[in-house]
Amino acid sequence: MIALKWRLCGLLFLATVLNYLDRQTISVLAPVMQREMGLYNVALGWIFSAFYYAYTGFQLVAGLTLDRVHLRWAFGLAVLAWSVVSALTGLASGFASLLVFRLLLGMMESANWPGAIRIVSRSFEPRERALGNGIFTSGSSVGALIAPLLIVGISSAYGWRWAFVGIGSLGLVWFGAW
Repeated sequence: MIALKWRLCGLLFLATVLNYLDRQTISVLAPVMQREMGLYNVALGWIFSAFYYAYTGFQLVAGLTLDRVHLRWAFGLAVLAWSVVSALTGLASGFASLLVFRLLLGMMESANWPGAIRIVSRSFEPRERALGNGIFTSGSSVGALIAPLLIVGISSAYGWRWAFVGIGSLGLVWFGAW
C-alpha cells in the first residue's frame, strides 16, 4: 500500500496539472474567442494580464490564509473553487465577464504553490522534501504539455465553451479523490 504522503504528493501533482490546464485554456482558445466576441488585441491583453495581477497579489493572501486554517480542507476548496471558475468561464459573453472570470481564476489558483509546498513540508521528512516538491512541481510542465491537445480536442468536438467546462470538471473529480 502506498503511504499517505505519496498519495498526497500524487494529488498535489494532479492539482498542479489542473492549475496549468485551467490557466492555459484561454490562451489556446483565444483566437476563436477573439473572433466570436469581437475582442481587440488590447482587450485580450487585459484579460490575460488580469489573471497574473490577481494571481500575484493573492499569493500573499493565500499563504497567510493557509498558515491559519485547516490546510488540507482549504487547499481542496481552493482547487474546487478554481475549477468551478474555470468551468463558468464557458459562460462568458464578452470583455467584462472574461475579465471577471480571469481575476477570479487568478485569485483561486494562487493557493496552489503555497499550499502544496506547505503540505509537502508537513508530510515529508526533510530528506524526502525535495523529491516531494519535484514531483508536484513537475505538474506544471505536464499541464503545459497536454493542454493544447486536450483543449483543442474538446473544443473541436464540442465547441470552445465546452472546453472550459470539460477542463474545469476535472477539478471536481480531483476534489472527490482529495
